[in-house]
Amino acid sequence: MFLLLAAVPAVARERGSDARPASIAVVLDDNYPPYIFRDENGQLRGILNDLWMLWSVRTGIAVDLQAVDWGIAQKRMDEGRADVIDTLFLTPKREETLAFSAPYATLDVAIFFHHDLSGISDAESLRGFTVGVKAGDACIGWLAERGITSIRAYPNYESIIDALAARETLVACIDVPLAQYLTYKKGDQTLIRHTPPLYTGQFHWAARKGDGAMMATVRDGFARISPQERRVIEKR
Repeated sequence: MFLLLAAVPAVARERGSDARPASIAVVLDDNYPPYIFRDENGQLRGILNDLWMLWSVRTGIAVDLQAVDWGIAQKRMDEGRADVIDTLFLTPKREETLAFSAPYATLDVAIFFHHDLSGISDAESLRGFTVGVKAGDACIGWLAERGITSIRAYPNYESIIDALAARETLVACIDVPLAQYLTYKKGDQTLIRHTPPLYTGQFHWAARKGDGAMMATVRDGFARISPQERRVIEKR
């Protein structure tokens, strides 16, 4: 009996260490500069790539960073094929199944439209138009709450900008910083205008609701990255 009781703390410690994951799978949007994007060789770059790699160094836990089209990222999370999802706006519907981190970035969302249109200023002015949206985007729900349900889904924001330039769609709901980056990159900034912000969203990462261990693991890892280290990454 004494020998068995003496062994308990060691067994508990061993089991505790086994409970710590050797790796985690993180899904996120594939093309959201400067947070995440690919270089000319297809390698992931950006603020979130650097932060998650530093997170891995600090925790000793490998990170499988899966940058894919946004609709696919959410599907993988829903199906249990990922542990964490990043680049996520908080919505009431998403809160039903996901536990969210504190926000780490604030982003304006606006309607972008072809330059020869007039009178586009808010959600009400979109009636009668089919609005281009990114599949799975939080903007879809925001528009639906205001009676705008005629939408055309695209796999990513870049394909929406291309569709606007080609007049395949005339109006679209896009996050402002990314749309400005893409229109400048493609030389479309004189073709495409935008409204004042419709609303402001915030980026979070999230784990499945009820998975307190994963939330604690990820939160603890980011707590090991100092504000100064974050600033260095963001500046780079």
